[in-house]
Amino acid sequence: MPPYLPDYEPPHHRRTALAVGLAPLIVLLVFTGIVMRWLAVDTGLAVLLACTLWVAHEMHGFQRAVDAYNAEYVTRHLQWRRDETIAELIASPATTAPARAFATRFLECDRVLLADGRLPDGRLP
Repeated sequence: MPPYLPDYEPPHHRRTALAVGLAPLIVLLVFTGIVMRWLAVDTGLAVLLACTLWVAHEMHGFQRAVDAYNAEYVTRHLQWRRDETIAELIASPATTAPARAFATRFLECDRVLLADGRLPDGRLP
């Protein structure tokens, strides 16, 4: 059996993309309703607040799911292997590009699982 890393398939972002795409349209429609005097201003502000909370909730849930998946992937497939073994698995043609990129980032960060999007020194890009 050839050594390889399993596919790296983090959770999908469909719900987050829907919230991020649909919330501005809802806000635009509500703003138009306020300008046309179909809606009261306080109702419009309530809808704006609800859209903001919806987007924040979906983005937070997606980020938690990605971080949990990354932690599980490291625990199951990378943490217990030596650096040389991981480097061989990265070079293997059977390893997919996303798994290769994730394992490379794991090694470059001195085997520390960083929150998604963080640089090795802890800064955001």
